[in-house]
Amino acid sequence: MTVLPPRSTDRVWAAASGDHSRQALTCVAAAAQVLLPTFYGPRFRREDAPPNVIQPAPYAFTVWFPIFASSIVYAIHQARGPARTRETWRGAGWPLAGAFAATGIWAPLVRSGRFWEAQAALAAIAVLAETGRRRIARAELNDELTAVEVAAAAPAAGMLAAWGQAACGVNLASMLVARDIVPAGPKAAAVGVSLLAALGALGAGVVSGPERASVSSRVYAGTLLWAFAGVVIGQRGRSAPAAATAGGAALTMLVLGARKR
Repeated sequence: MTVLPPRSTDRVWAAASGDHSRQALTCVAAAAQVLLPTFYGPRFRREDAPPNVIQPAPYAFTVWFPIFASSIVYAIHQARGPARTRETWRGAGWPLAGAFAATGIWAPLVRSGRFWEAQAALAAIAVLAETGRRRIARAELNDELTAVEVAAAAPAAGMLAAWGQAACGVNLASMLVARDIVPAGPKAAAVGVSLLAALGALGAGVVSGPERASVSSRVYAGTLLWAFAGVVIGQRGRSAPAAATAGGAALTMLVLGARKR
């Protein structure tokens, strides 16, 4: 049987989807994730600030500092030569690189007023980072990673997945009110409570699921609890239903986590 030579498109695809490309994209995306929000992040005048439906207290947003730092650590680690052909990085690396890139492009989208596109970027962060986190968690439990590899990958994946989901829900609640899709008042509060309950269900699934013992799952749970605590503090004097729902979701996660352990 005659073997045909690879077509040019096949060679291009092989190069674009190869280990070197993944490593390079991860490094560039991790840098963009830090630089773009820092130097070209959203700027709102007081009167133009998005509606506060279920926003956490301002202190909660400091979580971005460890997210940025851990993402850079992971990017440097996976860029090393010996890590190039690791199957774990091949499986989790592409989704994490996509999550880093989505975080980077979110900032200029908001700054330029393309709010629905920015919401789509938040959704991409939530989905892609969670995909990478679950693959890393499975690799942890299967003893496919060393302690150093777990320390390099689990914090970035766990924190970005949890905070990406929280940010997606918080921003969606604001967008629905800002675009008059949901009127401010009781209906907006009901939407906010529903989104918080959905986040709580995601967190409960992680702390009671088969991957709960992994470091990445524990980091995820801790980050989501941080977000819920921020909502409780941020909404306790403004929206009692939102604060109560966030507090209930956090308590449920703690009880389920303790029971499973």
